[in-house]
Amino acid sequence: MAARANPEMRELLRRELLRELGSPSQLISCEQPDEGHLRGLAVCSGRVLSYVLDAQSQRLRTRPLFDLLLRSRR
Repeated sequence: MAARANPEMRELLRRELLRELGSPSQLISCEQPDEGHLRGLAVCSGRVLSYVLDAQSQRLRTRPLFDLLLRSRR
């Protein structure tokens, strides 16, 4: 079973998401399945995406899951 990520790994993830996406993100979930990897879900600029971070190589992979849309009635 995956463990919750430690604060240092979460901070590294926040920095990498900011660098990759260009705007701040909110972490929805963050698991550390093994030493040196993080995975989970994040929301950034109305998009929900999954991510995997390899902390050793500092490689971040993201995959958009869906966009949150604002609809207004007139």
